[in-house]
Amino acid sequence: MRRVSDLRLLLPLGGLVLLLLLPAQAAAGAAAGLKLAAGVLIPSLFPVGVLAGCLLRMEPENAAERLAGRAVRAVFGVSGAGAVPLILGLLGGYPLGARLVCTLYRDGRLSEAEARRLSGLCNNAGPAFLLGVVGTVLGELRLGAALAGIQLLSVILTGLLLRAPGPAERSPPRRTDAAPGFGDALLRSVRETALSMVVLTGTVVFFQAGLACLEALLPLSSLPPLPRALLAGSLELSGGVSALLGLPAEAAFPAAALLVGWGGCCVHLQAADALRSAGLPIGPYLRCKLLQGAICLLLSAAYVFVKYGN
Repeated sequence: MRRVSDLRLLLPLGGLVLLLLLPAQAAAGAAAGLKLAAGVLIPSLFPVGVLAGCLLRMEPENAAERLAGRAVRAVFGVSGAGAVPLILGLLGGYPLGARLVCTLYRDGRLSEAEARRLSGLCNNAGPAFLLGVVGTVLGELRLGAALAGIQLLSVILTGLLLRAPGPAERSPPRRTDAAPGFGDALLRSVRETALSMVVLTGTVVFFQAGLACLEALLPLSSLPPLPRALLAGSLELSGGVSALLGLPAEAAFPAAALLVGWGGCCVHLQAADALRSAGLPIGPYLRCKLLQGAICLLLSAAYVFVKYGN
Protein backbone atom coordinates (compact mmCIF):
# COMPACT_ATOMS: atom_id res chain seq x y z
CA MET A 1 0.00 0.00 0.00
CA ARG A 2 1.33 3.40 -0.99
CA ARG A 3 2.21 5.57 1.98
CA VAL A 4 0.73 9.04 2.25
CA SER A 5 4.23 10.38 2.86
CA ASP A 6 5.34 9.22 -0.59
CA LEU A 7 7.22 12.19 -2.04
CA ARG A 8 5.72 11.58 -5.44
CA LEU A 9 2.36 12.69 -4.08
CA LEU A 10 3.62 16.09 -2.96
CA LEU A 11 3.69 17.68 -6.40
CA PRO A 12 0.12 16.85 -7.49
CA LEU A 13 -1.25 17.55 -3.99
CA GLY A 14 0.58 20.87 -3.81
CA GLY A 15 -0.67 21.77 -7.29
CA LEU A 16 -4.23 20.92 -6.34
CA VAL A 17 -4.04 23.09 -3.22
CA LEU A 18 -2.59 25.92 -5.29
CA LEU A 19 -5.43 25.72 -7.80
CA LEU A 20 -8.03 25.70 -5.03
CA LEU A 21 -6.45 28.72 -3.33
CA LEU A 22 -6.13 30.73 -6.55
CA PRO A 23 -9.11 29.75 -8.73
CA ALA A 24 -9.38 33.09 -10.54
CA GLN A 25 -5.71 33.09 -11.53
CA ALA A 26 -5.89 29.44 -12.60
CA ALA A 27 -8.95 30.14 -14.73
CA ALA A 28 -7.28 33.14 -16.36
CA GLY A 29 -4.17 31.10 -17.14
CA ALA A 30 -6.25 28.25 -18.55
CA ALA A 31 -8.14 30.70 -20.76
CA ALA A 32 -4.83 32.10 -22.01
CA GLY A 33 -3.66 28.56 -22.77
CA LEU A 34 -6.84 27.83 -24.73
CA LYS A 35 -6.40 31.04 -26.70
CA LEU A 36 -2.79 30.16 -27.48
CA ALA A 37 -3.66 26.62 -28.56
CA ALA A 38 -6.68 27.62 -30.65
CA GLY A 39 -5.20 30.78 -32.14
CA VAL A 40 -1.59 29.79 -32.82
CA LEU A 41 -0.62 26.18 -32.19
CA ILE A 42 -3.47 24.12 -33.66
CA PRO A 43 -3.83 26.16 -36.89
CA SER A 44 -0.10 25.86 -37.58
CA LEU A 45 0.37 22.24 -36.48
CA PHE A 46 -2.83 20.36 -37.36
CA PRO A 47 -2.79 20.60 -41.19
CA VAL A 48 0.93 19.81 -41.35
CA GLY A 49 0.48 16.92 -38.92
CA VAL A 50 -2.36 15.41 -40.94
CA LEU A 51 -0.45 15.55 -44.23
CA ALA A 52 2.77 14.30 -42.61
CA GLY A 53 0.94 11.35 -41.05
CA CYS A 54 -0.78 10.61 -44.35
CA LEU A 55 2.56 10.69 -46.16
CA LEU A 56 4.12 8.43 -43.55
CA ARG A 57 1.43 5.77 -44.00
CA MET A 58 2.06 5.72 -47.73
CA GLU A 59 5.65 4.64 -46.95
CA PRO A 60 7.93 7.31 -48.40
CA GLU A 61 11.11 5.73 -46.97
CA ASN A 62 12.44 4.56 -50.31
CA ALA A 63 12.27 8.05 -51.82
CA ALA A 64 13.64 9.60 -48.62
CA GLU A 65 16.53 7.14 -48.57
CA ARG A 66 17.41 7.95 -52.15
CA LEU A 67 17.37 11.68 -51.40
CA ALA A 68 18.99 11.85 -47.96
CA GLY A 69 19.76 8.31 -46.84
CA ARG A 70 23.53 8.57 -47.24
CA ALA A 71 23.72 11.85 -45.28
CA VAL A 72 21.44 10.52 -42.52
CA ARG A 73 23.52 7.36 -42.13
CA ALA A 74 26.78 9.34 -42.05
CA VAL A 75 25.65 12.00 -39.54
CA PHE A 76 23.19 10.17 -37.31
CA GLY A 77 24.19 6.53 -37.75
CA VAL A 78 20.65 5.41 -38.59
CA SER A 79 19.02 3.88 -41.64
CA GLY A 80 17.57 5.96 -44.45
CA ALA A 81 14.09 5.62 -42.95
CA GLY A 82 15.19 8.12 -40.30
CA ALA A 83 15.19 10.87 -42.92
CA VAL A 84 11.38 10.97 -42.85
CA PRO A 85 10.86 12.06 -39.20
CA LEU A 86 13.95 14.28 -39.34
CA ILE A 87 12.68 16.28 -42.30
CA LEU A 88 9.00 16.33 -41.33
CA GLY A 89 9.84 17.08 -37.69
CA LEU A 90 11.77 20.19 -38.74
CA LEU A 91 8.94 21.30 -41.02
CA GLY A 92 5.99 20.45 -38.80
CA GLY A 93 7.18 21.50 -35.34
CA TYR A 94 6.60 20.04 -31.88
CA PRO A 95 5.51 17.31 -31.17
CA LEU A 96 5.29 15.91 -34.69
CA GLY A 97 8.85 14.58 -34.86
CA ALA A 98 8.63 12.42 -31.74
CA ARG A 99 5.23 11.11 -32.82
CA LEU A 100 6.54 10.11 -36.26
CA VAL A 101 9.53 8.30 -34.73
CA CYS A 102 7.17 6.30 -32.51
CA THR A 103 4.93 5.47 -35.48
CA LEU A 104 7.88 4.18 -37.51
CA TYR A 105 9.15 2.18 -34.53
CA ARG A 106 5.77 0.54 -33.90
CA ASP A 107 5.54 -0.35 -37.61
CA GLY A 108 8.97 -2.01 -37.51
CA ARG A 109 10.57 0.53 -39.86
CA LEU A 110 13.00 1.79 -37.20
CA SER A 111 14.92 -0.30 -34.69
CA GLU A 112 14.74 0.46 -30.96
CA ALA A 113 18.27 1.90 -31.00
CA GLU A 114 17.36 4.17 -33.91
CA ALA A 115 14.13 5.30 -32.25
CA ARG A 116 15.97 6.14 -29.01
CA ARG A 117 18.56 8.16 -30.93
CA LEU A 118 16.07 10.00 -33.14
CA SER A 119 13.33 10.76 -30.60
CA GLY A 120 14.93 14.01 -29.45
CA LEU A 121 16.68 14.93 -32.70
CA CYS A 122 13.41 14.89 -34.65
CA ASN A 123 11.39 16.95 -32.17
CA ASN A 124 11.97 20.59 -33.10
CA ALA A 125 10.21 23.92 -33.58
CA GLY A 126 8.70 24.43 -37.01
CA PRO A 127 9.37 27.35 -39.36
CA ALA A 128 5.91 28.82 -38.75
CA PHE A 129 6.72 29.25 -35.05
CA LEU A 130 10.30 30.43 -35.61
CA LEU A 131 9.49 32.96 -38.31
CA GLY A 132 6.09 34.04 -37.02
CA VAL A 133 6.22 34.02 -33.23
CA VAL A 134 9.96 34.24 -32.54
CA GLY A 135 10.66 36.62 -35.43
CA THR A 136 7.89 38.93 -34.28
CA VAL A 137 9.05 38.90 -30.66
CA LEU A 138 12.65 39.62 -31.64
CA GLY A 139 11.52 42.43 -33.94
CA GLU A 140 13.25 41.11 -37.06
CA LEU A 141 12.03 38.34 -39.33
CA ARG A 142 15.61 37.54 -40.32
CA LEU A 143 16.42 36.73 -36.69
CA GLY A 144 13.70 34.08 -36.82
CA ALA A 145 15.29 32.73 -40.01
CA ALA A 146 18.73 32.78 -38.33
CA LEU A 147 17.29 30.84 -35.41
CA ALA A 148 15.88 28.25 -37.84
CA GLY A 149 19.39 27.82 -39.26
CA ILE A 150 20.89 27.53 -35.78
CA GLN A 151 18.32 24.90 -34.85
CA LEU A 152 19.15 22.86 -37.96
CA LEU A 153 22.89 23.11 -37.23
CA SER A 154 22.27 22.12 -33.60
CA VAL A 155 20.43 18.99 -34.76
CA ILE A 156 23.41 18.01 -36.94
CA LEU A 157 25.97 18.69 -34.20
CA THR A 158 23.90 16.90 -31.56
CA GLY A 159 23.50 13.93 -33.86
CA LEU A 160 27.24 13.78 -34.45
CA LEU A 161 28.00 13.98 -30.72
CA LEU A 162 25.46 11.31 -29.83
CA ARG A 163 26.26 9.07 -32.76
CA ALA A 164 26.95 5.53 -31.62
CA PRO A 165 30.35 4.06 -32.61
CA GLY A 166 30.42 1.46 -35.32
CA PRO A 167 28.68 1.12 -38.67
CA ALA A 168 25.36 2.78 -39.34
CA GLU A 169 22.13 0.85 -39.07
CA ARG A 170 21.03 -0.90 -42.21
CA SER A 171 17.71 -0.08 -43.75
CA PRO A 172 14.95 -2.40 -42.53
CA PRO A 173 13.54 -4.93 -44.99
CA ARG A 174 10.74 -3.71 -47.19
CA ARG A 175 7.26 -4.47 -46.00
CA THR A 176 5.39 -7.02 -48.09
CA ASP A 177 1.90 -5.72 -47.25
CA ALA A 178 0.51 -3.03 -49.49
CA ALA A 179 0.55 0.56 -48.34
CA PRO A 180 -2.92 2.03 -47.66
CA GLY A 181 -4.57 4.23 -50.24
CA PHE A 182 -4.70 7.99 -49.91
CA GLY A 183 -8.24 8.12 -48.53
CA ASP A 184 -7.63 5.53 -45.82
CA ALA A 185 -4.27 7.07 -44.90
CA LEU A 186 -5.84 10.53 -44.71
CA LEU A 187 -8.70 9.46 -42.43
CA ARG A 188 -6.38 7.59 -40.07
CA SER A 189 -4.01 10.53 -39.97
CA VAL A 190 -6.84 12.99 -39.22
CA ARG A 191 -8.00 10.79 -36.35
CA GLU A 192 -4.55 10.40 -34.76
CA THR A 193 -3.53 14.03 -35.32
CA ALA A 194 -6.78 15.27 -33.79
CA LEU A 195 -6.07 13.15 -30.70
CA SER A 196 -2.56 14.60 -30.48
CA MET A 197 -4.05 18.12 -30.69
CA VAL A 198 -6.26 17.29 -27.70
CA VAL A 199 -3.15 16.27 -25.74
CA LEU A 200 -1.36 19.40 -26.95
CA THR A 201 -4.20 21.66 -25.86
CA GLY A 202 -4.50 19.96 -22.50
CA THR A 203 -0.81 20.30 -21.67
CA VAL A 204 -0.67 23.94 -22.76
CA VAL A 205 -3.76 24.80 -20.70
CA PHE A 206 -2.38 22.97 -17.67
CA PHE A 207 1.02 24.66 -17.76
CA GLN A 208 -0.44 28.11 -18.43
CA ALA A 209 -2.79 27.71 -15.46
CA GLY A 210 0.11 26.60 -13.27
CA LEU A 211 2.28 29.52 -14.38
CA ALA A 212 -0.49 31.97 -13.62
CA CYS A 213 -0.81 30.57 -10.09
CA LEU A 214 2.95 30.68 -9.53
CA GLU A 215 3.11 34.28 -10.68
CA ALA A 216 0.37 35.17 -8.21
CA LEU A 217 1.96 33.25 -5.34
CA LEU A 218 5.65 34.02 -5.86
CA PRO A 219 7.28 37.40 -6.54
CA LEU A 220 8.04 36.41 -10.15
CA SER A 221 6.98 39.83 -11.38
CA SER A 222 9.85 41.34 -9.41
CA LEU A 223 12.38 39.26 -11.34
CA PRO A 224 14.19 40.92 -14.26
CA PRO A 225 12.50 40.20 -17.60
CA LEU A 226 15.16 37.79 -18.89
CA PRO A 227 15.18 35.37 -15.90
CA ARG A 228 11.39 35.51 -15.81
CA ALA A 229 11.21 34.60 -19.51
CA LEU A 230 13.69 31.76 -19.08
CA LEU A 231 11.75 30.37 -16.12
CA ALA A 232 8.46 30.52 -18.00
CA GLY A 233 10.01 29.09 -21.17
CA SER A 234 11.59 26.17 -19.36
CA LEU A 235 8.03 25.10 -18.57
CA GLU A 236 6.09 26.29 -21.64
CA LEU A 237 7.93 27.47 -24.75
CA SER A 238 5.45 29.90 -26.30
CA GLY A 239 4.87 31.85 -23.09
CA GLY A 240 8.61 32.08 -22.42
CA VAL A 241 9.39 33.36 -25.91
CA SER A 242 6.55 35.88 -25.71
CA ALA A 243 7.99 37.18 -22.43
CA LEU A 244 11.15 38.20 -24.32
CA LEU A 245 9.21 40.93 -26.12
CA GLY A 246 10.85 44.33 -25.62
CA LEU A 247 14.27 43.00 -24.62
CA PRO A 248 17.31 43.96 -26.72
CA ALA A 249 18.02 41.46 -29.48
CA GLU A 250 21.50 40.83 -28.07
CA ALA A 251 19.91 39.30 -24.97
CA ALA A 252 16.63 38.00 -26.39
CA PHE A 253 18.12 36.05 -29.30
CA PRO A 254 20.38 33.70 -27.25
CA ALA A 255 17.57 33.23 -24.72
CA ALA A 256 15.13 32.33 -27.49
CA ALA A 257 17.68 29.91 -28.97
CA LEU A 258 18.16 28.19 -25.61
CA LEU A 259 14.40 27.85 -25.12
CA VAL A 260 13.84 26.55 -28.65
CA GLY A 261 16.66 24.01 -28.32
CA TRP A 262 15.34 22.79 -24.97
CA GLY A 263 11.67 22.84 -25.95
CA GLY A 264 10.08 23.18 -22.51
CA CYS A 265 8.41 20.74 -20.13
CA CYS A 266 5.07 21.15 -21.91
CA VAL A 267 6.60 19.83 -25.15
CA HIS A 268 8.39 17.06 -23.28
CA LEU A 269 5.17 15.92 -21.67
CA GLN A 270 3.63 15.47 -25.13
CA ALA A 271 6.72 13.62 -26.34
CA ALA A 272 6.67 11.42 -23.22
CA ASP A 273 3.08 10.43 -23.99
CA ALA A 274 4.07 9.30 -27.51
CA LEU A 275 7.21 7.51 -26.28
CA ARG A 276 5.35 5.72 -23.50
CA SER A 277 2.70 4.48 -25.92
CA ALA A 278 5.48 3.00 -28.07
CA GLY A 279 7.34 1.48 -25.11
CA LEU A 280 10.36 3.78 -25.47
CA PRO A 281 12.21 5.44 -22.54
CA ILE A 282 12.23 9.21 -22.00
CA GLY A 283 15.85 9.39 -20.79
CA PRO A 284 17.63 9.46 -24.20
CA TYR A 285 15.14 12.06 -25.42
CA LEU A 286 15.78 14.40 -22.48
CA ARG A 287 19.57 14.05 -22.73
CA CYS A 288 19.35 14.96 -26.40
CA LYS A 289 17.24 18.06 -25.74
CA LEU A 290 19.57 19.25 -22.96
CA LEU A 291 22.56 18.94 -25.27
CA GLN A 292 20.72 20.59 -28.14
CA GLY A 293 19.69 23.51 -25.93
CA ALA A 294 23.29 24.09 -24.87
CA ILE A 295 24.49 23.95 -28.49
CA CYS A 296 21.79 26.40 -29.58
CA LEU A 297 22.88 28.79 -26.84
CA LEU A 298 26.53 28.63 -27.91
CA LEU A 299 25.74 29.05 -31.60
CA SER A 300 23.40 31.98 -30.94
CA ALA A 301 25.99 33.67 -28.72
CA ALA A 302 28.51 33.40 -31.56
CA TYR A 303 25.93 34.84 -33.97
CA VAL A 304 25.23 37.78 -31.65
CA PHE A 305 28.96 38.43 -31.23
CA VAL A 306 29.46 38.53 -35.00
CA LYS A 307 26.34 40.60 -35.68
CA TYR A 308 26.42 43.07 -32.80
CA GLY A 309 29.98 42.83 -31.50
CA ASN A 310 31.43 45.58 -33.70
